[in-house]
Amino acid sequence: MNESTTPPSIGVETARRPHPGWRRWLGPLLMAPTPVIFLVAGLLATLILWRQGGLEEIGASLRELSPWKALAILLAYTATILLLGGRWHVLARMAGGAPSWTSSVEVFLTSVIVNYAAPIGLAVPTRAALTVRDLGLTPAQSAAVVGWELALDVVALLIVSALWLALGGTALLQTMAFDRNAMAVALGLLVAVALVAVVCLLLASVRARLQRLLRPMLANPLRSPGLALAAAGMTGGYWAAQSAIMAALLAIFGTPPSAPLVLGVMGLPMLIGMLSPVPGGAGVREALMAGAARLEGLAAGPVVLAAITYRLALFVVTPIAWGIVRVARRLATGR
Repeated sequence: MNESTTPPSIGVETARRPHPGWRRWLGPLLMAPTPVIFLVAGLLATLILWRQGGLEEIGASLRELSPWKALAILLAYTATILLLGGRWHVLARMAGGAPSWTSSVEVFLTSVIVNYAAPIGLAVPTRAALTVRDLGLTPAQSAAVVGWELALDVVALLIVSALWLALGGTALLQTMAFDRNAMAVALGLLVAVALVAVVCLLLASVRARLQRLLRPMLANPLRSPGLALAAAGMTGGYWAAQSAIMAALLAIFGTPPSAPLVLGVMGLPMLIGMLSPVPGGAGVREALMAGAARLEGLAAGPVVLAAITYRLALFVVTPIAWGIVRVARRLATGR
């Protein structure tokens, strides 16, 4: 496949098919060029971060940071974002597509910003629709790419959480004093979710839809085991690098980055924040990271500042990475 993307009419036609719910809202979005989507989503995501607060305190702390150390962190973060863009390209190829790597990475970086600017109910279908429009994949192939990306990250974060539990997290959790009312509410929510899942599985239409989605998705790694291993390796490398970046940020804000603390911050808080309906898990991740700090007997304030800085760094480096890809694409194609 050459560097040119699939004509926008294909994506618009897909989005305009009669379908209830989110698809009818994607029609106007898919008529906008990718740079416009990226810019608007970036502004919304930055507004969410600003409303979250803590930026003034972060600025005061970062003014005392060595410029070389800040540059090293930003370069490492940029490299990891580009690594995830490469994973998106690998997953697109594993799903049967043949896009150029610049198109794949550009779509991924745009989808990252969309994910931080929109709730998960809108972000996920938007990412899938952009993959159909700009990479020339079928809706089934696009769903497989999105599904495998989520599955790989969930598995990686579950491993991180298991390591935290093995290094003392279980004992720390047992020392917590749980409020009975909170436990009752949590248990009720779990039961409700379980009942909804059972009802959905009992419905023939839902089962048929899941089978249509999962059958090709599960067949992809069997057809391309090399690409599947590459995607898994990229996932492991990404989360290892992100943990090192978080450790550096914790040290900057005066918190010793012990292995249990880093694992506790990067495990369940990241996983729950990723799956929460809030755009980018804003506020959810930081609150859970503060809880992990308290379990370790540390002050929550510096950890929250490190967590917000971690999110801020993403908004700084993603446009940089996006610009690098756009330049590479222009050099390769002349447009």
